[in-house]
Amino acid sequence: MCLLVNQPASTVFTEDFIKDVYMKNSDGFGVMYAEHGKIHVYKCLPTSGDDMYAFYQAHAEGRDCVWHARMQTHGDIDLDNCHPYRVTDDIWLAHNGILSTGNSADNTKSDTWHFIRNVIQPALTADPDLMLDPSWQEMMGHIIGTGNKFGLVRADGEIVIINERSGVNFVGAWLSNTYAWSTTKFGFRPTYQSAYSGQSGYTDQYTGYNRSRYWEDEDGGSAYGEWWHGQSTNNWYNKGSTTSVAKGEIVKEKEEEGEVVSAREMVEYTPQEIRPMIRAAFNCWMRNGLSGIEQWCKQAPYKAAAVIGYWYDDLGTEGELEDMVEQDPMEAAIWIEDLFRTDSIQPSMIN
Repeated sequence: MCLLVNQPASTVFTEDFIKDVYMKNSDGFGVMYAEHGKIHVYKCLPTSGDDMYAFYQAHAEGRDCVWHARMQTHGDIDLDNCHPYRVTDDIWLAHNGILSTGNSADNTKSDTWHFIRNVIQPALTADPDLMLDPSWQEMMGHIIGTGNKFGLVRADGEIVIINERSGVNFVGAWLSNTYAWSTTKFGFRPTYQSAYSGQSGYTDQYTGYNRSRYWEDEDGGSAYGEWWHGQSTNNWYNKGSTTSVAKGEIVKEKEEEGEVVSAREMVEYTPQEIRPMIRAAFNCWMRNGLSGIEQWCKQAPYKAAAVIGYWYDDLGTEGELEDMVEQDPMEAAIWIEDLFRTDSIQPSMIN
């Protein structure tokens, strides 16, 4: 998953923030910036939050730079697979997301390494100024999908972010996502935009049923639950009932209407519980490809979060993963498709 950051010199991240990033992205840390017509790149494999913070202070603090904290998906955990990557002598690139293009050619290398070698490097070697061409940037963003973001730095100081609109702004910097760091801990509250009304608050694009809980049962049917989201917290509130919330959430029942009933902690799903969720996502993929999974993620974000959390360890609580799915269902869909396309996961394998 990872975190990609475009940091101006005026932004200084706190020790607590860097250590929080380490907790979710501990498989490599890299910084790149341009100075005096030369690009400077520094990488490390931190063994603790203290290590990462000391490295950040030494190489990123107070600089106009792009930095990247890695959580391994493809490729070994080593400095070679630590972002950023060389594109040309004067251009380097870091990436947040998952790319399923040619990875089987060398399983020791990351998906980013393969994409740079196969797509980015030939183009920017032939014409380095393509990096600054809005048409090329738009085309590249379309190719990789909004769930992926690139940060490119050139020796002359030019910085380009591909799919910048899919990121967020925090303390003056641009961050590629909100799931690779503890947003609520640092007072950040993302706003989800309704697809129909234009008002703040999450709305399912396919049902238009605002602030409801939608899920699909094992037989393909659907149902709604009256689960209303507290706008100032990450908890779910039950409207006048003490019944349990959607399956998989730990319930703290309360007698009084409007009290918090779910702590939204990460839970351990059994294979029997996860199998119908995998089957639903897999069937959507077989019918409509990546867009089918994206629609399923929008319709059943807690199930998509459960699937991602089941296969990828240490990504956060169930609530944090669900927030990620709701904010960027395409990125969640890319993760789930990667299970089917790259890891060859099928429902029949879940015993």
